[in-house]
Amino acid sequence: MDPIRISAPSFLDYIHSTPRGCVKIVKDQRKLYLDPKNKGGYFYSPIRTALRRAFNSVAPAEELARAVNKADDKQYAHFVALEAGFVRWSRKVKATGIKVSEAVWTAGNLDVQLNNLIGLRYANDKTEVVLPYLKEPELSSEAANLMLRVLEREMPHLLSSAHPMVLDVRRGKPFRLRRNTNRNDLDALLAGEAAKYTTHWQSSAA
Repeated sequence: MDPIRISAPSFLDYIHSTPRGCVKIVKDQRKLYLDPKNKGGYFYSPIRTALRRAFNSVAPAEELARAVNKADDKQYAHFVALEAGFVRWSRKVKATGIKVSEAVWTAGNLDVQLNNLIGLRYANDKTEVVLPYLKEPELSSEAANLMLRVLEREMPHLLSSAHPMVLDVRRGKPFRLRRNTNRNDLDALLAGEAAKYTTHWQSSAA
């Protein structure tokens, strides 16, 4: 069987959902990835692009404002909330954008593509690779930790010596792994989530 290839945000949506919600998510994602004409995945694309541009701009808030101004009726309220959360968070952060490479985290037959991530360099020369979480439900630390571990494992390919961060953009809330986090437990949980996703994907094809 060909590998199942999904994006990191798609996998984060899945591991953040309820058991019943997971089934619906996979059905929707299957349609999205297998139908080239399906544009559902482009809903947040303008704001993702604006976020990446913001950290390489002398006026980051203006990059978000442009995306908001071009939003359609369905996007507008979501983009406004994302803009407000980003501005609250970015005011407290002194960092500049840096290039991040792409990578793929693989578990069994599932490939999670890590691309379009944001690289940050702080004044103390510390670097981070950021995955923005854009959806409306508040992100849980449990789901964030799993995605942080995915990023951490692929960090040598993404940006050597950097640390991972997941940003709940609407709430301006960053998530980072604690030093005492049990990585073995996270790896075991990730293997289970990947296997479950693959099972749901195959079942939805029946």
